[in-house]
Amino acid sequence: MNTPFASVVVETVTARYGSTTGYLADDLEKTLAALDRQTYPRDRRETIVALHPTATAEESAEIVRRHPAVRLVTSSQDNYFAAKNAGAAAAKGQIIALIDGDCIADDDWLEMLAGALKPGVGAVAGRTRYSGKSFEARTFSVPDFAYVVGDSNGAATGFNLNNVAYRREVILAHPFEARLRRNGGCYLLFHQLRTLGIPVLYEPRARVSHELDFHGLGFIRKHFERGRDGVDAYRFDEGIVLKGTRLVRRAGPLAMIPIYGRRLVVDWLSMIRNRRDIGVHLAALPYFAAVLVLTRGIEFIGAMTAFAPVRWST
Repeated sequence: MNTPFASVVVETVTARYGSTTGYLADDLEKTLAALDRQTYPRDRRETIVALHPTATAEESAEIVRRHPAVRLVTSSQDNYFAAKNAGAAAAKGQIIALIDGDCIADDDWLEMLAGALKPGVGAVAGRTRYSGKSFEARTFSVPDFAYVVGDSNGAATGFNLNNVAYRREVILAHPFEARLRRNGGCYLLFHQLRTLGIPVLYEPRARVSHELDFHGLGFIRKHFERGRDGVDAYRFDEGIVLKGTRLVRRAGPLAMIPIYGRRLVVDWLSMIRNRRDIGVHLAALPYFAAVLVLTRGIEFIGAMTAFAPVRWST
């Protein structure tokens, strides 16, 4: 059986904003080195780096010097979702896998994703966690990534855009909403695909380690922005695929109360039901329940502040 050609798209927006070195080639080095080590046949894959518009010629040249096989494209917007779209549009592969520029894939990551992308499957979600064993990494891996799991039939409950693969025709027909600032695009696209009946599976063996992109109280800003951007996901939900869209358009900020109440209940039940897959010990459930309330509470505040400049129409 022929091995399908696969394209891996790496965006640079996250690497730039979370830069620890001040130099793009250095910030991307761990990500690109991990992709070079992939067990997927080298002649059946390519790596595309989707540069943000302000990347310099010197930075671009250094990336190619270190990784000559990499193809560079430049996004027309300094936007996370626009960069994903630009990389996907330039891809040659039948399979298009996405990873962020601050993530490190296991050596068999692409092999696991591609192997699960059987005929009839539109996308495969992998397993992402923050790297390291710090208190912050272990705590925030749960609310930030771990609710992406599989049901009894292997169907995914969602996907993270730092660890997912699509059939080419699926991602090109359903590009990401580039009007969103940074969050909500994966949530919106997942529900668009589900509404269309396009299967999305979960492959827990496709593992990605995400660099910790906040320190100290930085989680407050991260989750505040998630809540704020989540309102725009409802705003741009032109197909009305999200359950809360109609309610938000009728009730405005008051809709956030039942929406976030429901999210707390759904997340709590998911944590209990899937605690082994999520990685939460029974004794730690009360602690992670408190973390859930905290992070969702911060998102709720962000969502409420998002309504000030927004004018809703039915």
